[in-house]
Amino acid sequence: MIDVSGLSANYSRHSLALAMTTADRIESRLSRLEMEHRYRLIENSMNQLSARNGDGIILFDRRGFMVKAESRATAVLARAGMDRVNSNLRIGALNLEVPERERSALPEWLHREWIEPVVINHKVAGSIVHIPIPRATGFQAKPSKRNSPDETSGFEKIIGHSPAIRSALSKARQLSKSRVSVLLLGETGVGKELFAGGIHNAGSSTKTPFVVLNCGGLSKDLLSSELFGYGDGAFTGARKGGLAGKIEAANGGTLFLDEIGDMPMDIQPHLLRVLESGEIYRLGENTPRKVNFRLIAATNRDLRQDVKDGRFRTDLFYRIAVTTIRIPPLRDRDGDIPLLVQTLVNNLCQLHGLPPKTATPDVITSLENYGWPGNVRELRNIIESMLLMSADDTLTFNDLPPEILSQPPGSDTLTAAPLCNGHGTLEQSESEKIRQTIYASEGNLTLAAQTLGIAKSTLYLKLKKYGLSKDVDAVRSS
Repeated sequence: MIDVSGLSANYSRHSLALAMTTADRIESRLSRLEMEHRYRLIENSMNQLSARNGDGIILFDRRGFMVKAESRATAVLARAGMDRVNSNLRIGALNLEVPERERSALPEWLHREWIEPVVINHKVAGSIVHIPIPRATGFQAKPSKRNSPDETSGFEKIIGHSPAIRSALSKARQLSKSRVSVLLLGETGVGKELFAGGIHNAGSSTKTPFVVLNCGGLSKDLLSSELFGYGDGAFTGARKGGLAGKIEAANGGTLFLDEIGDMPMDIQPHLLRVLESGEIYRLGENTPRKVNFRLIAATNRDLRQDVKDGRFRTDLFYRIAVTTIRIPPLRDRDGDIPLLVQTLVNNLCQLHGLPPKTATPDVITSLENYGWPGNVRELRNIIESMLLMSADDTLTFNDLPPEILSQPPGSDTLTAAPLCNGHGTLEQSESEKIRQTIYASEGNLTLAAQTLGIAKSTLYLKLKKYGLSKDVDAVRSS
């Protein structure tokens, strides 16, 4: 508030204008600061917002106001009776500017374990809510039901009858009977998290937790707090009483670490110690806490090569790779695409409230002829886009996106080299796929990222990693 009151003898007719101008400038400055804060919040949460892990994501600022909502979360909230999901949505329990004891209770639909803090410069700047949509029944997340102790329980979400996928499933079912560490190898979008969830569900006889953490794109400090948690007063803005990390949250169940090859070297020995000792120290604490969990890790990198190059610890590699499962890319799953397409069409029509639809034979043929650099994730995105853009009850050839139509029938230009087979590494395969996709999209990085089934920010990181920026410039200048 600006006060320009005073004696009448000192009155000036310019005082009111000066006060209004000053107030307007202060308001504009505060507004800019708030927008800068929101931009930083979105930037630091980009990996979670763009991740396709089956969860609906909502980002809240430090005052509990919604900043951004992923489309799947919006659909689920609408089914919960919240027809207007916009920036006015506020959850008092997420207001970090008031003491925790003075905050309002969580809404009925929101479970506390869904909330993840966003830490910027060692200070909690907001919150991310992960709504586990695949496990939602009537909006409430519930454990999957077991009709019988059949060993296939937990893998019903993995669709396919090809020899390649059946071989991987057979090994996964066998390993689900034990609690040894498992390393899942496969390209981006092949369904590594579905396999991890299947191994957990098939091997757990009780309602044990299944906790997921993607190690890619997180800073060392943020990943440390996510993994190990932190104690009371560990850093400025730390939650009173501290916060349990993902390892503690997985106690008694399964911890799934995706993109473990991107874990910073400084954190790797601390994870190794937890795996060997069964004890964890929260950041800022000196008292160990006992933990007992099963580790399932996944990567699209060649970890053996990373070990040779000094980018991954040898001792940790042999600790997490007790057993390995190679998940086949979609292009190697002969005959699975028709079944996957119809399953995705049915599920997505139900998700978006659309009438039942089918795909014509020429659509199936075109999809079978495509190279699928983004694998099943890319297939899902393309089917979802076709369903939302088509006004008919049938998906036709004209509904296919440009990247499918531009590839000649029978071509497989994006086929990658096999994993660690002596003829090429996974990184070489990924680099070549990205290069070919850049040329196919004529240097349009937005289209290239959609084709690859990854976020645009991730594509920029890959371009820098593999030195492909010059290819983008060459395509654009040609």
